[in-house]
Amino acid sequence: MKLFCFTYAGGTAAFYDELKELLFPSGIEIRAIDYAGHGSRRSEELYKNFDDLACDLYKTVINEIYDQEEYALMGYSMGTIAVAEVMKLICKEKVKQPVHIFLAAHEPATKKEVLNPDSKEADVYIKNLVMRFGGVPEKLLKNEVFWRTYLPLYKGDFQLIWKYDFSKLELKTDVPAAIFYTEEDTPRDKLCGWNEYFVSRNEYYQFEGNHFFIKKHCKEIAEIIVKNLKGRQGNGI
Repeated sequence: MKLFCFTYAGGTAAFYDELKELLFPSGIEIRAIDYAGHGSRRSEELYKNFDDLACDLYKTVINEIYDQEEYALMGYSMGTIAVAEVMKLICKEKVKQPVHIFLAAHEPATKKEVLNPDSKEADVYIKNLVMRFGGVPEKLLKNEVFWRTYLPLYKGDFQLIWKYDFSKLELKTDVPAAIFYTEEDTPRDKLCGWNEYFVSRNEYYQFEGNHFFIKKHCKEIAEIIVKNLKGRQGNGI
C-alpha cells in the first residue's frame, strides 16, 4: 500500500518524514512527492498553473502503481488542490482509483489575491501570511538568506492558489475521504464544500492548533490513516 502525499505551499517532501516513520510498522509506504522547483527538484522550473502541476503528479503516481497494488492520496493545505486535480485526471483517464483520500488544512474555496508578484508589497504580504500560518519560526522573519531561498517558492505556489478557481473543478468521485482540520484554521462549515467533489462516505476529524496542526497531532493522524487503510484489525502504530 502506497500513500502519495502532496505538500503545502513552499513546502517539500520532508514535511511528511515524521508521518512516514509512524506509518512504517503498518506496511503503509509514504511516497511524498516534491513539486517542481522544491526540495530534491529545486533545479526545475516552477509550475505556471495547476494543470501543469496535476499532470506532473499524476504521471508520477500512475507510473508507480502496479496492476494489483492499492494506493491512497493525501494533500496538506495547497496539497488538497493537488489531490483534487490529480483525481480529476484519474477519473478522466479511467485508471485505477485510490482506495481513500486524505485532505488537511484547506477549504475548497477560491482565494483571489490581486498582487503584483514582483512588488515589495507582495513580498511583505507573503512573509506575513507564512508567519501567521506558523510555517517558519519567528526568528527567520528577518533572515535574508532564508527568504532569498524560499520566498520565490512561496510566491510561486501562492500565485497558483490565488489563480485557482474551484467553480471550474469538474470532479465527482465516490472514493471516501478523511478530512483533518482545526476550527482556528479551517472551520468545519467551510470544509463541508469538499462533499461536492467527494460524494461518498466522508469523515471529518477535528484537532487543536494552527495551520500546521499535524506537527502536534502526527501520531493521531497516523492512527486514523491506518484505521482507514488497513482496517481496525490492522497492525496499528
